[in-house]
Amino acid sequence: MQTLARLRTGFLNGTAGQTDYWREEGELELYDRTFAQRIGWKWNAVLGELSLRHWSPPSRRLVDWGCGTGIAARRVLEHWPDAFDSLVLSDRSPRARAFAHGRVRFAHPQMNVQVAAPDAVECADSVVLLSHVLSELNDAQLLSVLNQVKKAAAIIWVESATHDNSRRLVSDVREPLLAAGWNAVAPCTHCGACPLLSEPNERHWCHHFAKVPSEAHQDSGWRELSERLNVDLRVLPYSFIVLDRQPTQSKDVGLSRVVGTPREFKGYLKVLACDATGLTDWMLQKRDAPELFKNLRRGGRVPLYRWRTEGQRIVEGCEE
Repeated sequence: MQTLARLRTGFLNGTAGQTDYWREEGELELYDRTFAQRIGWKWNAVLGELSLRHWSPPSRRLVDWGCGTGIAARRVLEHWPDAFDSLVLSDRSPRARAFAHGRVRFAHPQMNVQVAAPDAVECADSVVLLSHVLSELNDAQLLSVLNQVKKAAAIIWVESATHDNSRRLVSDVREPLLAAGWNAVAPCTHCGACPLLSEPNERHWCHHFAKVPSEAHQDSGWRELSERLNVDLRVLPYSFIVLDRQPTQSKDVGLSRVVGTPREFKGYLKVLACDATGLTDWMLQKRDAPELFKNLRRGGRVPLYRWRTEGQRIVEGCEE
């Protein structure tokens, strides 16, 4: 637990990017069994949404930039087993590159897998994965990454759902890439400027919640990790963006994305939702739409809805 505590402290306080924090292979193995699995659950949620939205990888070359133990690449290869011919695992740590390479080769022995340092990897015409790296990049390093991936075919970027990380992912990644001609795939319902960046919405951030497998709640190891490191196993928030360079698709006008989870009050919900017109904090009364009320409380497959509204109230809606 001391090793996990040290690693987690570095990630949370933003100092992890100052050094290669992997001291030996055993640390990578321990991390891969614990915190990397939580990251994998977030990737499962993102990849599941992409399939529900009928998106598929536009290239057969995969790059995992800042791969760590390779959990992102492994989840993607599991989700799209026939989509890729080759994979490049990129990390500043030689230990991490070797560990990730071994895990991927074990699970996918026929895959052409290469390793490279981050500044040496070629991202052109590739699907590039980035996972929980934003807190380790200063502004200059982030600009360098964006320059490196500017000719990629698509980017899938998953981060922890802190206020700062989420807003930086929007302001410093989404917005400049859209300005350069990229297409917003998810979680956005439009390719316009993100309304979260307007001054009235400074307190909000774009985040979502992944499902924690039921076995995690029943496993003594996970229970010990939760108690000793103060990890809440009940919720798993994440932020993400997916962009590609395919011709800009016309977004379905009127579609809204629920941000976070609805807040429940006596007899009604407050639903923060984003669409092409902006960010709105709607009220949904149970008496107006009982089935929709139940659906929003329970949580659908993807929090995409089409509303009929009156003033600031949702009076009807359906899940897309």
